[in-house]
Amino acid sequence: MRHCRQAPARTGAVRGRPGEAPGPDAVRRSLDGAAERAVERARLAVSPVGRRVFALSCVIALTAVGWTSSAPLLGAAFGAVVLPEGPAVPVAGILGGLTVAIDPGHGGFDPGVLEGPVRETDINLAVSLMLRDILERAGAEVVLTRTEDIDLVQPGDEERYGSEARADLKRRLEAAEAAGADLFLSLHCNAFPSPVWRGSQTFYDPESRAGYLLAEAIQAELVRVTGETDRTPNGRIDSFLLKNAAFPAVIVELGFLSNPRDLELLQDAGYQRLLAMAVFFGICRFVHSSPAAAPAGQREGPDG
Repeated sequence: MRHCRQAPARTGAVRGRPGEAPGPDAVRRSLDGAAERAVERARLAVSPVGRRVFALSCVIALTAVGWTSSAPLLGAAFGAVVLPEGPAVPVAGILGGLTVAIDPGHGGFDPGVLEGPVRETDINLAVSLMLRDILERAGAEVVLTRTEDIDLVQPGDEERYGSEARADLKRRLEAAEAAGADLFLSLHCNAFPSPVWRGSQTFYDPESRAGYLLAEAIQAELVRVTGETDRTPNGRIDSFLLKNAAFPAVIVELGFLSNPRDLELLQDAGYQRLLAMAVFFGICRFVHSSPAAAPAGQREGPDG
């Protein structure tokens, strides 16, 4: 997706007596153990991206210190994560009862951004499939608008909706609605005429407070987990999907294919998995955090 308007391992819950929440010492011991194991695995990894993936539980353990004093430890799919104000539960149930619609952007007649042989549609789908697997492991029900390189346009749709592009978007929302989705995430890659701009960013509709909160949670984890972006959630977007979604919805731009660094990273399976994990943690943050009001006068997100 081009936004030319925009210049610019396996851990369980901490164990304790039955029915008793783990105390601070148990939380710290579990975090320390997860960090040590992550560091040891990281020493065995070969590529920089591989080291970041293997060390993710260590990163989470070290950067979640602000949560440990008030919340128990959660064993997450790929390491230790602490969620605010929530009970200690095994990862298998942390998102139980939640239905997430994942929309791998583009596909079929529309390959999205093209950079040489690299097609946006392929990267969107690869990350979406990884995110699906992580979410299902956490107990969520997941529906994907596509699982291969196709569009969703039906015969007669172009005349019915005015264009193939509009029909495709309409069908994606219908698929999410039919599945009873609680959340909707559309994954894309960005591009800009200048190769300077880079970094993942989450977009939301400025009229949707829930969309803003979801974007804020996901963007915070993209910044924290990947270490490759300092962007902020942005509401300066006119999106058919976001305007017409009947549920909290965001567009996650995974990076800029027009930037050499992002282009290299986005083709790396290890980095793709890192992005998927960051989005997963953002969903956990959104679902298990107490709702907070958006900043006063928040109509559009700040420029990234």
